Amino acid sequence: MVPRKLAGQILAGHLVLAMAGIAVAAGLNGRATSALVAGALGLVALAAVLAVMLARSLAGPLAGLARAAGRLATTITPGRAEPGRLAGPDELAGELAMLASRLRDRLDELTEERDRAGQILDALEDGVLLLDGAGRLLVANPVARSWFALADDFRPGLPARRVLGVPRVAELAEEAAGKQAPVAGTVTVVFPESRTLSARAFPLADRGPTGRIVVTLTDITRQRRVEVLRRDFVVNASHELKTPVAAVRALSETLQSALADDPAAARRFTARIAREAERLDNLVRDLLDLSKVERGMLAVEPVDLAALAKEVLGSYADRAEERRIKLQAALEPGTSMRGDRAQLGLLLSSLIDNALRYTSSRGTVRVRLDTCESKVTFQVADTGRGIPSSELPRIFERFYRVDKARDRQSGGTGLGLAIVRHVAESHGGSVQVESELGRGSTFTVTLPVAGPPAAFGRPWQPAPANP
Repeated sequence: MVPRKLAGQILAGHLVLAMAGIAVAAGLNGRATSALVAGALGLVALAAVLAVMLARSLAGPLAGLARAAGRLATTITPGRAEPGRLAGPDELAGELAMLASRLRDRLDELTEERDRAGQILDALEDGVLLLDGAGRLLVANPVARSWFALADDFRPGLPARRVLGVPRVAELAEEAAGKQAPVAGTVTVVFPESRTLSARAFPLADRGPTGRIVVTLTDITRQRRVEVLRRDFVVNASHELKTPVAAVRALSETLQSALADDPAAARRFTARIAREAERLDNLVRDLLDLSKVERGMLAVEPVDLAALAKEVLGSYADRAEERRIKLQAALEPGTSMRGDRAQLGLLLSSLIDNALRYTSSRGTVRVRLDTCESKVTFQVADTGRGIPSSELPRIFERFYRVDKARDRQSGGTGLGLAIVRHVAESHGGSVQVESELGRGSTFTVTLPVAGPPAAFGRPWQPAPANP
């Protein structure tokens, strides 16, 4: 059906043209004749016929365009009723202008959502990769780019195996695409830094046969290292505990048989049992101390380090004198800092005990304490047998001994220097060592006067009084 308004507009236009032709013809002849009148009527009739034909030829496309505009409006604005029959081009133009405005608003919303999704990806601590069905890398967030050494402007669409340098990622994506289900695995990265990543690949519910796969990556390097350290710790602790326990058991059995026949031998066995029991007690005590230190929580309070150092030195005076070792001290009066008094005392005690243990008779152990600007320095130097330079990087590891046989004979547990390192680091400081074989070692601990970082410390509270 031809819209009336459209047909009237076309007919009016043709009539105007026809009347203009008649007026021109009348002007040329100077007067109106019967032939001119007949021609004028013919032009009017022809204009009417042409107007109707043209209106019908335009009606179909305009109606189709109107229906398309209605469907588009319904798609852009879900729930909106499809517009009714449009009367003419003006109404259609108005509807199209409104659709253009809505499309522009919708495009702005999509752009904002895309930017927001990009910001979320950039802020994630995990790596995120997007691969297509052919195994080509399409998207990588900044964390993933740093883990795989990708440039910020890397070109999407290249094979993931070649770009990432780790075939395991593409293998997980292919497996997830084949199963159409999430797949988990472990990825090991060597360059630019050795990492162990927990990966999870899952297919997207895309429309069409695109088969895109998202791979999420979590860095579990530290977790794996902790697991290895825990296993090593259990093995080492079991071994260290087994040795004195086995010795005590064997000595006790021998003692039972020697009590009646050889009292002198029995006394020797009793002394050895006492030494092994003391060694076992030291090991258990060091394990408990290390456990407390590694827990990471400190009771922070003002600590007079000079007074604390004197107290610790006093507890070792008899031992030094018994072994004929000179124990010298140079303590700057009034040296203090904020920290955990018990753990700082453990640090000082471990260093002095280590120096006395590995210094031979008639040797010297020097203890120095001073302050420089905002740092406190505690130094213990001995004239012992020294440490080989190749062993220095490992001496702060738990249960590590330079000479295992001699160290066990001296009664060391292999945990003292590990305790020193943990206490120093938990207080925001550091420990360094200088050593020369045959000439002794010097351990230097540097601590901030302000105390440990806020993440480690908690204010000191006095114990509640007994009622």
